Amino acid sequence: MSDKMFYENDGMDEDSCLRLYDNSYEFYKLVLETFVGDIKKTLDGMRENLAAGDPENYRIFVHGLKGAGGSAGAKDLVELATKSNALIKEGKWDEAKQLHEPIIAELERLQKIIPERIKAKLGE
Repeated sequence: MSDKMFYENDGMDEDSCLRLYDNSYEFYKLVLETFVGDIKKTLDGMRENLAAGDPENYRIFVHGLKGAGGSAGAKDLVELATKSNALIKEGKWDEAKQLHEPIIAELERLQKIIPERIKAKLGE
């Protein structure tokens, strides 16, 4: 039985985060809770800017996911956000829009599993 918070297929780099956070699950928990708390604002902003056809403001949200996702250890999300950000910077908005739904799905998945994993690991 593993004592890790996340499962191997969760797309989370728990080990790297714990090294950054002095092996403190309490601190990691705070980072994760902040990340989850910001997901709704990010989802809303991405959806609004996609609907408005505004790649630069959309990119602000995607770029933010690279940092916030990295701090939380959300490696799959960071990979998607990095690709989307690069495409928008290259003027390839139509290609970047193809990553919208995968990013949204990943955010929604993380919004669900992170609180579940925190509760299972820390009993809260």
